[in-house]
Amino acid sequence: MNDKKRILIYILFDFLSAFIAWQIFSIFRFNVFRQTIYFSTLTEFLFLAKAIWMSFLVPLCWLVIYYFSGYYVHPRRKTNLGDLLNTAICTLIGVLLLFFLIVVDDYPEWPDLYYEIIIGFLIIQFICTWIFRLIQTGPLIYHQSKGRYCVPILIVGTGENALRVLGEFNQYHSNFIYQLKGFIRTGSEKEMVPSEEIIGDMNQLGLLIAQYQVEELIFAIDSRDPDMTQQLLDQSYIHCLPIKAFASKQDILSGKVSLFSLFGIPMINLTPSSMSEWQKTVKSFFDRFVSLLLLIILSPLYLYLTIRVRIDSDGSVFYAQERVGKKGRKFNIHKFRTMYMDAEPDGPLLSSVDDPRVTPFGRFMRKYRLDELPQFWNVLKGDMSLVGPRPERQHFVDQIVDKAPHYYLIQSILPGVTSWGMVKFGYADTVEKMIRRLEYDIIYLENQSLLIDLKILVFTIKPLLSGNGQ
Repeated sequence: MNDKKRILIYILFDFLSAFIAWQIFSIFRFNVFRQTIYFSTLTEFLFLAKAIWMSFLVPLCWLVIYYFSGYYVHPRRKTNLGDLLNTAICTLIGVLLLFFLIVVDDYPEWPDLYYEIIIGFLIIQFICTWIFRLIQTGPLIYHQSKGRYCVPILIVGTGENALRVLGEFNQYHSNFIYQLKGFIRTGSEKEMVPSEEIIGDMNQLGLLIAQYQVEELIFAIDSRDPDMTQQLLDQSYIHCLPIKAFASKQDILSGKVSLFSLFGIPMINLTPSSMSEWQKTVKSFFDRFVSLLLLIILSPLYLYLTIRVRIDSDGSVFYAQERVGKKGRKFNIHKFRTMYMDAEPDGPLLSSVDDPRVTPFGRFMRKYRLDELPQFWNVLKGDMSLVGPRPERQHFVDQIVDKAPHYYLIQSILPGVTSWGMVKFGYADTVEKMIRRLEYDIIYLENQSLLIDLKILVFTIKPLLSGNGQ
């Protein structure tokens, strides 16, 4: 079963559990409030037109709450404890929300009845949701214990630390989420891992990732040589996978180790992204909602710019250019055309401030970044985000990674219409400037949050209004 089908099943079960919980709660609610809600029979209360609508709208509200909690993001990384915590937190939030939206209108003669209703609602909703999730997660854990539906991982290293990871993996075999596919030679360590566990070297890493459909890499090398470690990381970044490292005693004492652990072993996250799953979900929704809203509101401006571009010079109004997005996927970025047609007869060329290829009206649009407005369509499609590192063409990506292989780190998230690099550094007309701007994008990656995104959007407005877009 693939992840999409598993998510759909979780959604279906959550809807059913919420539907059943609401019916049970309605019966409980009738009996508690029966002297104040003016209904003589339970049947009359349950089959009221409003009650029937609520029977379907309330479960949909619960699905929205679960969605924004990030519960449906990693369907194969479920645990009973994780489900318990998510259910408890979502139940508390959802019950309070629905109570003030729906139940508070019942106006009982005795306000103390509200406490009884809230507690009853909490218990009913929690038990129903938890039972239905157990029905889903229980079989998943069983299948994972048999080696099915697991998250495949590879260990980079074959020395003492790698052997310790293997021992911990065997000891903590109750953690069935991850499936260890094998160890990768680095070429500089004594091989202490059993030879049958070693499946290749760093030169074969890409092929092994594809063969075993690996989703995470674990670094467990013995060497403390920073140059060698960086070289191995540079070879790994290109695959755009989460990378975690075996934590040394020095790392633990320095406070670098997060709460994350694998098989009980403390780990350092080498592909930083501080945004939690629920924030990523909210960010995705916000991106699409705002983009759709702006596409509608700014439609008169789009029409005006379309006419002006058509009058300004011959050629198409819009310009589509292939860029490299999340995990190296290619997509066409859309802009209003600001250059004369056939502006790159000799291949890709970066634009400069006084570029003679730019049309008169194109220069005006660039000044206020109006040419970027069609990218809201890219955001709506899911190719981009409102905030994220700016995407580049493959021609320039190849030049950047030759000098800064860690560029692949920023491909772990969606590229953006604006970015911290754009705010602090601006446009880059050389590869060297792109690499300098990359530092700001890495800082953003390490400090991602909804609040940071909001600040970047606010800071982006100032150069637009002042005409300092480029």
